[in-house]
Amino acid sequence: MREDKKKLDFLNEFIDSVETKGSTIGSRETPFFAEMFAYMDQEDEPSIIFPYNKKNIKLNGYIYQEETGILSLYIVDYDNDFEEGTLPEINKTVLTEVANKAKRFYTNAETVLANADRSLEFYDLAKLIIEKKNEIDEVDIYVLTSKFYLTNKPIEINIPGVQTVNIHIWDMDRIYRLSEAEQSIRDFDIEFEKDYNQAIEMMYVPKNIHSKGNYNFDCYIGYIPAKLLAELYDDWGPKLVERNVRSFLQARGGTNKGIRDTLKDSVQREMFVAYNNGISSVAKDGDIEQIGNTNLYRITRITSWQIVNGGQTTASIHQAYKSGVNLDGVYVQSKLTIIKVAAEDEQDRHLLEDEMVSKISEFANTQNKINKSDLLANTRFMSDIEKYSRSLWIPSLDNRKEESKWYFERARGQYMVDIGRRITGKEQNAFRKVFPKENVITKVELAKYFMSWEGHPHVSSKGGEEAFKQFMNLNSQYWKQTTDEDGRSVSIKSIDSDYYKLLIARKITNSYVTKIVTEMNLKGYRANVIYYTIAMLGYLYGKDIDLIEVWEKQSLTNRWDSIIKTIAQNALNYLRDSAGDRNVTQWAKQSACWEEFKEESAAVLSQLI
Repeated sequence: MREDKKKLDFLNEFIDSVETKGSTIGSRETPFFAEMFAYMDQEDEPSIIFPYNKKNIKLNGYIYQEETGILSLYIVDYDNDFEEGTLPEINKTVLTEVANKAKRFYTNAETVLANADRSLEFYDLAKLIIEKKNEIDEVDIYVLTSKFYLTNKPIEINIPGVQTVNIHIWDMDRIYRLSEAEQSIRDFDIEFEKDYNQAIEMMYVPKNIHSKGNYNFDCYIGYIPAKLLAELYDDWGPKLVERNVRSFLQARGGTNKGIRDTLKDSVQREMFVAYNNGISSVAKDGDIEQIGNTNLYRITRITSWQIVNGGQTTASIHQAYKSGVNLDGVYVQSKLTIIKVAAEDEQDRHLLEDEMVSKISEFANTQNKINKSDLLANTRFMSDIEKYSRSLWIPSLDNRKEESKWYFERARGQYMVDIGRRITGKEQNAFRKVFPKENVITKVELAKYFMSWEGHPHVSSKGGEEAFKQFMNLNSQYWKQTTDEDGRSVSIKSIDSDYYKLLIARKITNSYVTKIVTEMNLKGYRANVIYYTIAMLGYLYGKDIDLIEVWEKQSLTNRWDSIIKTIAQNALNYLRDSAGDRNVTQWAKQSACWEEFKEESAAVLSQLI
């Protein structure tokens, strides 16, 4: 099948990227974890730990949210050895056993702590579990696998003393579908009457016919049968949530468990429409007819229907449907906005659509935090960075013509989809030569590198989403709007090629420091050590490092090697010692940690030249 081939090509590219990064650090699970997490729409970034793997216990990372009492555990199932030409599949039994390995870390925390090296991250986690056991209300176990879980059956595990346990499977099929969905919104028609033997009836919301501006829309309010919604999701999958900034493809968390429980209860089921806030959706067009002289309209076809809020509801209903729950008599309230964008230029039309849908998404998603990196991916600022990455060649050092460029990934999975759009063989090889895999950089990576160099390692330590938010705040003049003399909305300031070169130079500096820290084979807190080393290097020696020169040479000179090693060792010692009884990873996220590091170590480290 053509779709299977596309999936296999995607998998091969994904695995190749992991292997390329893994060869430099001696571990494949860590870069696989990082690559997978880029798709996972989580505001908090997990601590990716030195993998714990003993007997029937394994763990690769964690997050603890003290305010909610939720502990998230991450476990990697990575295997690059599969039969050529065949999709590697995994079944529910194997995935359940993988999830149980993470569960056993929790249930055996005291044994792990007794035998753990204090210098490694999992010591902190075992200690946290023991100390917070009475406060942990929910454990979410995330299984990240390099195989395809095509049946997508829910997995259930219980942990004694824990009220709620959720198992989330992130397989390659899910990543592939998300990657496809991220790239662009492809027009498609849903024929309610023709394909589903029914229509949707909704009320039209009156509007001011004298309204001015670029935004034009029709809005309808009503309900949709839960069974029809489940069938639509079953048939169309992620296409229905391409513009949903959270891209929910599985039911997750306590809210969704409540939805599923309500649907299973024959008495509560009919109250679903009263209990649930429903869905908000947008579309480009449709066959919509007025019923008589009423305010009621009949919708028989819809173009490019997108659920921008209610992804959790949709996924939970779909999961109940797949589990055999009777959805007859269950209704979901719904709001439908038909977007009518007036713009002469095709690109401007898409930008206006993106802006309008982003605002609808942001204001509709009041129940959940929204990833700013997704909402702001379509700003002119991000588009300009992407434009420079496609046009500026990397300087050649031997007087030959330039042959390659950096590749800025504005949307997740964009690089692999770009390759997939080209003919296998000569075209793909030519693309890879111009844009080597090692030159791909994502928007959240760019933000972390920027924040570290600019003296905010504690922000980078909080993860990509927080780093991106602060990065956008510091660079707001490039994307926030003002009004020009003609009354047009324009950016306050535009970036130029030098700005882009400085961004990439920070990435090159980060890679250089990462390479040295990796070669030092320091145990524990690797990411935090790198962020703090880069920040201290920039703080003390930024005036001696010409970032434009770094761009021209695509590297730092080796005169910095011994200095970086000294700063890195000092950073690791400082993080461990200054944390005291605190969790080192959490301590590294505080501004006080950075300020004290400067106060304690800057004087000594400034004498290294």
